[in-house]
Amino acid sequence: MKLLHELGGLRHETAPLFIAAGFFDGVHRGHQRVIGAALERARAAGGSAWALTLEPHPLKVLAPEKAPLLLTTLPHKLELLGQLGLAGCIVLPFTAAVAREAPDFFLNQLAAALPRPAGLVVGSNWTFGHAARGTTALLEKLAPGLGLAVQVVEPEAWSGGPISSTRIRQQILRGHLEAAACMSGHFHSVHGKVGRGKGYGRQLGFPTANLRPHDEVLPPPGVYAVYAKIDGVRYLGAAFRPDAQTQPEFGLDPLIEVHFLDAHLDLYDRELEVHLLSYLRASRRFADAAELRQQIASDVAEIRRVTAGSLTAAGELKLPSCT
Repeated sequence: MKLLHELGGLRHETAPLFIAAGFFDGVHRGHQRVIGAALERARAAGGSAWALTLEPHPLKVLAPEKAPLLLTTLPHKLELLGQLGLAGCIVLPFTAAVAREAPDFFLNQLAAALPRPAGLVVGSNWTFGHAARGTTALLEKLAPGLGLAVQVVEPEAWSGGPISSTRIRQQILRGHLEAAACMSGHFHSVHGKVGRGKGYGRQLGFPTANLRPHDEVLPPPGVYAVYAKIDGVRYLGAAFRPDAQTQPEFGLDPLIEVHFLDAHLDLYDRELEVHLLSYLRASRRFADAAELRQQIASDVAEIRRVTAGSLTAAGELKLPSCT
């Protein structure tokens, strides 16, 4: 997938181009619906589909205290977008000066940069321009005069309401990972660098990779069933997120310890993506090492049980039942 940071880079594109615009935090099923519509229109016209997004989140510039925790870092978001078959992505820097631009100014810039024919596909709640005055109604009014074909896509719904990054964020923060996966269309994952720990897990017979996550949205303290793909191989694991208040020995910085089942892996200093499958139990203290060792063994057995029915014939993990 090509990557641009300004609209002028599109001048090298000559085939019909259809833009899916949005912030796309989490690249959830609602976002996938918008992107799918752009891909469909591009195929019909013999052209290509691109995404257009912003960095950072506008509220991080305009009102940092109100900015939401993000489901995906920019590199992770680009990875997920690339998996959908887009030809490219334009990541426009969002600044205070950009925030002051009138909606028609942005649309004129976009229209001037695109080859013809061209189109713009957005979700029904998409806004643009100063003070979010650019609504889909204004877009549909102005676009024909600029030679842009516009499609407004209605939200994807699940469990009685529209899917949104906010709903997914709430579910992850509560530890409801299956609900988050149903709305996302993929398991939530955390990324981080593996560092050296104090070796407690190894002493107990369950060595762990100590992951310091880059992500802003993390599940609550507790034990989780997880998996990771490392050098193309999928490994199941048990992930432990300590409670900084009741287990201060682990420190205050975010930490996730992952024990991979049936594997002895040297992961120090490597970047790792860990997919969160389900919540197993709350974090708690134990009387002694023997009691903790017994509990970890029980956790491992439970992970084998809950994931046994989630594997496809090819060994991949299926999403939970989302009906």
